[in-house]
Amino acid sequence: MPADLDAHADVEFAESVREFRRWCDQVDVPPEADPDIVALEALVSHFQGRFDPLPDFEGLLELAHPAWLPIMRKGTSNLRDYRRRTLWRKVGGADGERLADQAEEHFGRCRQAYCTLMGRIATSIIGIFSGELDEVMMEYETFKRRAAVLDFDDLLFTSREVLRDHPSVRATAAERFSRLLVDEFQDTDPVQAEIIFLLCGTAKDDRAWHARSLRPGHLFVVGDPKQAIYSFRGADLATYLRVRETIEAQFPDNILRVTANFRSRGQILDHVNQCFEERLSSQQAGYVALQTTRAASEHGLPCVAKVSVELPPLTRVDSARDEEAQAVAEVCARLIGNVDIKLNDGETRRLCPGDIALLAPVSTDLWRYERALEEAGLPFASQAGKNLYKRQEAQDLVALIRALADTRDTLALGALMRGPLVGLTEQELLDITADLPVESDRISGLSVRTDPAAVRNPVAREVLTVLTDLRRRINTTAPAFVLAEAIERLRIRAIIAARSGDQAARALANVDGFVERARSYDVRGFVQLARDIDDEWSSGSASPEGMMEADGQSIEIVTVHSSKGLEWPVVIPINRSSMPRRAEAFVHRRRDESLHWALGQVVPPGLGDALRTEEAEKRDENVRLLYVACTRAMELLVIPDFSWSNDASWAKLLDFKLDTVPELDIGRLPRTPVASRIPVANGQTAQIFAEERSRIEAAPRVRWIKPSDGDPDVITDELSFESGEELPRDENTVEGGRIRGILLHKLMEELISGELEENLEAAAARSNELFDQLSSMAPTHAAIDVRELASTALRTLRLPDVDRYRGRLVAEVPVYGTAAGPDDLVGGRADAISRDDEGTVVFDWKSDVDPREAEFSTYRRQLAHYLSAIGSTRGAIVYMTSGYVDWVGLAG
Repeated sequence: MPADLDAHADVEFAESVREFRRWCDQVDVPPEADPDIVALEALVSHFQGRFDPLPDFEGLLELAHPAWLPIMRKGTSNLRDYRRRTLWRKVGGADGERLADQAEEHFGRCRQAYCTLMGRIATSIIGIFSGELDEVMMEYETFKRRAAVLDFDDLLFTSREVLRDHPSVRATAAERFSRLLVDEFQDTDPVQAEIIFLLCGTAKDDRAWHARSLRPGHLFVVGDPKQAIYSFRGADLATYLRVRETIEAQFPDNILRVTANFRSRGQILDHVNQCFEERLSSQQAGYVALQTTRAASEHGLPCVAKVSVELPPLTRVDSARDEEAQAVAEVCARLIGNVDIKLNDGETRRLCPGDIALLAPVSTDLWRYERALEEAGLPFASQAGKNLYKRQEAQDLVALIRALADTRDTLALGALMRGPLVGLTEQELLDITADLPVESDRISGLSVRTDPAAVRNPVAREVLTVLTDLRRRINTTAPAFVLAEAIERLRIRAIIAARSGDQAARALANVDGFVERARSYDVRGFVQLARDIDDEWSSGSASPEGMMEADGQSIEIVTVHSSKGLEWPVVIPINRSSMPRRAEAFVHRRRDESLHWALGQVVPPGLGDALRTEEAEKRDENVRLLYVACTRAMELLVIPDFSWSNDASWAKLLDFKLDTVPELDIGRLPRTPVASRIPVANGQTAQIFAEERSRIEAAPRVRWIKPSDGDPDVITDELSFESGEELPRDENTVEGGRIRGILLHKLMEELISGELEENLEAAAARSNELFDQLSSMAPTHAAIDVRELASTALRTLRLPDVDRYRGRLVAEVPVYGTAAGPDDLVGGRADAISRDDEGTVVFDWKSDVDPREAEFSTYRRQLAHYLSAIGSTRGAIVYMTSGYVDWVGLAG
């Protein structure tokens, strides 16, 4: 808890309000002005006595959210400016102006004290939250370490740390990557930039990454700061600018400003330069105007045109989108088939639907544009929508998943049976229910528990048979497999493809998306999958649709972020009647790596600068986003022109100078029917299918042999090997088991790699830590002596047959290769390998306390498989507990 929030935190605010009340009593406050004082006194009561003792996190949140009062701004807890001056002037007569000034001054002091108090509360909240966040991050790091996984940030930070802290690794990597080309550099973040400089910097330079000397000729960077639009992914334009300044300082003649554009016609670039040069020049990165390399257009239309969208003042955003969608659909319908476009390869052809892109700065309500295109009979492909649960195929699968997860969910079963996947009528469902056997004088409802044999309707019986079978296996089969099998057996793909017309690919992508979603529920299970999906569907959450590749035959609806690096003959920026997304309540300020939290409209003391900086950077990036949209156009840029738009909307963010742009005259262009796609004929016959099946069945079947996993699939043709004499059997009081073996193998790996210091105390401490981690994931009652583990691992390394290979041992080496049979492959992991003058030696650690003769033979076969796979003839089975080394050699 910050020290400035004490038991008397509200005293200054309370005294300011009491002073205001005393003054009002002295001057006889007008009745109409008194409610302001009463409201301030209500706020004093809200805080009174709440800071002794100091409140916890929940208490602070409650204090930060007082009940709304008329003196507050709408929808916030922030006090508005004083509004009673006119009243004081009216009732005060000759002293009216003086009284108004004094009343406003008193209110201002109360307002300032209130803001200070709320800011201190906000600071305390973020302090507690930050502390809790540290604990969450520690738990997350522990989880990753136990699971032996890395996330994307780990890949970056670990790479950076290894290169920065280990000069030998840095030198080796730099030698391997002698030339480094980085494209789209404006989209990098500081960690990525540091990795690049570590690879390309001089070897003995320990300065900060951006101050390192670069080796001449090793780094080539391409970037356009005007297209820096991915700050939400961590991209940092300041990093690009710093790198550019560093390179320019070291190599002044090596900065080349590219102005040639090979995509857009000259008219498009001239207009883009005219609209964006002033706004982007004012940004820190500056502006470099582009010049076309293409000849003038030959399609007869202005390369930059507008289409008017008539909106009355104060039009709602939804209505504005609908009007724009109708106008855009009409433009598309008239352009298709009526405009000749000449491509860069010299080919001239008529404009088709796949040549048009509708680019949106935000993905809100893009279904309105989809609906307008569908009503116009135009094919479209949407890669930007988050309207998954508005789609029929999604609703079908929600019903299917719910019905499988809960046999009591007869509503979901009814929706599935009544919906388009099965297609039963209400009367058919009533008849099915009426025909069910009566149990205990009561009619049973239709459910997944109903015996399919009791259902006369053949369609319902088939569906119920499938559901019943899958339901039996729902707790023993991975959710993705259950869902995939249901989709296959109920012929869902074929049904959806047949009913979806030119939207079949999109619908099937959404089906695939559900299956892909289910893959992450292997541990949580099918029931949890159903709950999560039902929560999203019930709440109407904006969920992204399945990924679908563009087919080149449909109008594409794409967010500007997704359009980066792409191009279309015709581009229409849409959805500019929407409002830009507000800056996040959480602000990460990169220059000092600090986190700030705006509590509603109340900003903690001293943090207003962070919020203002964040908002300014967001506005600048939004301008760049529009720049990216416009520069995707090759032949024609059509900009919707609203007769009215909200001052806070995208339409008002940038002046497109549409008063100088001609209206696109589409009235003279007739509607040309869009040619239907010619379906691909299915030439497969029953005979062809049978022949292909025979060939598949006759093909060799690969068998994977995994010796170390105890795979029961043993090669029938025994490998011959030579070994030492019969192994000795000794008495041992050490308790063995699987846990002991796991820990010993992990200790050996870390000792060989150098991660673990080679002494008894360090090894015992690490053994204890590893055992605790294993126990936390899967509680065990195994009796483990951590010092025995440590001494066993250290003793094994010092065995003469192992010690002579110590400097060349590599731990945990993946092994893949062929086995004895032509169709048998070996896959596994050797505990350690080493090389000497005679070739490769494979080591296999065994933790068995008292192995039996059959186990000796099994271990020798396992090692022989690995020797054969990697082409080696020698290996050693090291019995760690007894210290015996069994050398195995493949017969020549």
